[in-house]
Amino acid sequence: MAYGPTINTQFDGQRKLIYVFNIDGGMDGSAGTTTIDVSALAKSQRNQACNRISLNKIWFDINITAVADAAKLTWENSGGDETILSLNGYDSWDFSNIGGLVNPNTGGNANGDVNIEIPAHSAGDTYSIVTEWLKYYEF
Repeated sequence: MAYGPTINTQFDGQRKLIYVFNIDGGMDGSAGTTTIDVSALAKSQRNQACNRISLNKIWFDINITAVADAAKLTWENSGGDETILSLNGYDSWDFSNIGGLVNPNTGGNANGDVNIEIPAHSAGDTYSIVTEWLKYYEF
């Protein structure tokens, strides 16, 4: 079966984005990447396009058969993606007291997008990730 997560944008407001990502245990053996495309997000009240997001909060429940199957969040960069977090098990993290994990947008190859990567997926593995992002706009 092909890579096919269930994705739901719960909220895309002026300041925040809430994004839900799930892969059911019935899915079989497909690795893949899902991209949060910041240019496709809702614009600001001044009609400015979102140019980056920072991770404010995350809740996850990932049940995998092998550590190599852990999910990974990365800042997209054509010169080589930069890892934000590797996720395994279940937990919730709140980065709001430090303003979120900010996309460094390093180099000219960064575009502000975020990838959710599943490097491998065995039958029975499940992935549930709920994220809250802070949105930033061009000036």
